[in-house]
Amino acid sequence: MKKTLGAFCLAALLAAPALAIDMTPLQIGIWGPGLQLFPEQTKVMGLRLNVAGSDNQEVMGVDLGLVSKANRMDAIQLNLANRVAAEFTGISAGLFNQMGSVSGLQAGLFNNVAHDMNGFQFGLFNVADDVAGFQVGLINRTVSMRGVQIGLVNLIESGPVTFFPILNAAF
Repeated sequence: MKKTLGAFCLAALLAAPALAIDMTPLQIGIWGPGLQLFPEQTKVMGLRLNVAGSDNQEVMGVDLGLVSKANRMDAIQLNLANRVAAEFTGISAGLFNQMGSVSGLQAGLFNNVAHDMNGFQFGLFNVADDVAGFQVGLINRTVSMRGVQIGLVNLIESGPVTFFPILNAAF
């Protein structure tokens, strides 16, 4: 117990100078913005550990844990649930992923992108407004597409072929 407490204190001391420049190389979130080392306005550039959850405006680096929430992220993200309100760039893996827009890889059981998806979306259920790339899953849905869908149900609302099983594409 003393070693764990000592490690948390050491991490806080090492990251404390970052408060002056509104940035930290390490964020540890216990339970949302109320129980984390640094406030949600602090930019994380390095490692963010989400014991149960973290919430920061901007994260660059590696994001690991249970529940992740951010406004903007350039990262490798591995959590049970991932939520990025605006822009995500990188690799995101989790059971549930909800993003504003994505450039990179999104993998999980349920993937939802509100706006643009540029890259790869792998999951049981994939939804995106505009896709430039690939959707691979049991059910894939998009409004517009420049790419390929592979799955049991493939929907491209404004595509030349709106629905087609196994393989659907629009360019």
